[in-house]
Amino acid sequence: MKRALVVFCVLLSGCEVSGYKNLPPNEQAEVQRVEAYLNNIKGMRASFVQIGPDAGHSAGRFSYVPGYLRLDYIEPHPMELVAGNGRLVFKDMANQSITHLSLKRNPLGLLVHYPIRFGGQILVTDARKGQDSLQVSVAEANNPSQGLLTLQFADRAGHLNLIGLQGVDVRKNRFSVTLSDEEEGSDIPKSEFKFPSE
Repeated sequence: MKRALVVFCVLLSGCEVSGYKNLPPNEQAEVQRVEAYLNNIKGMRASFVQIGPDAGHSAGRFSYVPGYLRLDYIEPHPMELVAGNGRLVFKDMANQSITHLSLKRNPLGLLVHYPIRFGGQILVTDARKGQDSLQVSVAEANNPSQGLLTLQFADRAGHLNLIGLQGVDVRKNRFSVTLSDEEEGSDIPKSEFKFPSE
């Protein structure tokens, strides 16, 4: 009943709800594990496959350190995406176009806060523990309709590994990113997260 009330308040956007205190204690503990994992991961590289709003597929290399994300697309053609410091910059090598976006209303902005604290400006809408898996969904607390991000993890022997992202933006466009061949503990220099330029 309590969760139904919180969801109702979120849908109305009339209640001041943030964080994850609305969740049962066992789910709160899982959210705390996710916070610790994302804030303490030294660096992560992986291969990715992305499905965009138009059901188009793309693939490439994923790099992450707390506060920054980089996607180097190989398919369908070379492109770069770098997110951090409140903005996202995307460069298409095919035509040399560069797109600048604010992360304020983009679900990826919820992943590149640093330090990540699921409280205050972030609302945890759901936490689900499965067999060897965990997923946590988050939104902007003051305006959840601006977008939703679901973080997907493998959870084996008490150790988390980020394996996927699913998002819905303010225009209800959906995307998913599936990771494979993850390498954690990489010492990734911050220079790799320099925004693309013309």
